[in-house]
Amino acid sequence: MSAPVDPKQGEREYFARIGEEGRRHSVAKPFSDEHCAQYLANVAAMMELMPKPPGRILEFGCGTGWLGQMFAQRGYEVIGVDISPDAIALAQATAVSRGLANATYQVADYETFAIATPVDSVIFHDALHHAESEADALRAAFAALRPGGMVLCLEPGAGHSKTASSRRAIEEFGVHEKDMPPAAIVKLARAIGFTHHVVLPPPAAFMRTSYRAISTTDQSRGQSFQRYFMIVYRIVRLLRRRRELGMVLLWKD
Repeated sequence: MSAPVDPKQGEREYFARIGEEGRRHSVAKPFSDEHCAQYLANVAAMMELMPKPPGRILEFGCGTGWLGQMFAQRGYEVIGVDISPDAIALAQATAVSRGLANATYQVADYETFAIATPVDSVIFHDALHHAESEADALRAAFAALRPGGMVLCLEPGAGHSKTASSRRAIEEFGVHEKDMPPAAIVKLARAIGFTHHVVLPPPAAFMRTSYRAISTTDQSRGQSFQRYFMIVYRIVRLLRRRRELGMVLLWKD
């Protein structure tokens, strides 16, 4: 089957086209995924940065809802939005099976989505780089926030569009797979009206740099100084790459 010409149609049909095994995998994330530890690091960082529950979270590009449902289990009210009817049907069914009445879902294009009651936080997790217009998506997030609210963006960053997996997804499913570095997000956000921002190292990359480095390095006493020096060096490199790759926090006054 040839990929749709319209990229939004590709996003709408993606979960219908990945097959039963692909849908099972998506519903069972993060534990079904080879990058489970990285996803859990992202979740932990986001929960640490969020205001404590209760609070209202809007997740744009929620897919099958696995991320938002972790926040719902923590006590937040979660509204998930996705352009794919198949993804939303799976998210709704999973929320019901888990007894999560505080996780609700809507089929909608997040670039034009409007909500009646403002939310405390908006999440883009591996979602903004799928937008046809990331500027429209950020405008919708800005409009949805209460004053003092925060947007969290955790995106693949620079170079993503050129990876083999991105090229395959574009060819097979007709979806967007854009580069979405923090510098580009911040530039758009400032023009839209976000008043201040912070760019942090990607949580998963930070975890790999520190914890995995310790677990896989020679633990003999003579290697201790070299081991910790290399960890600090790699963390500094992560900090210096924040224009290309990182978690972006945006605030609305």
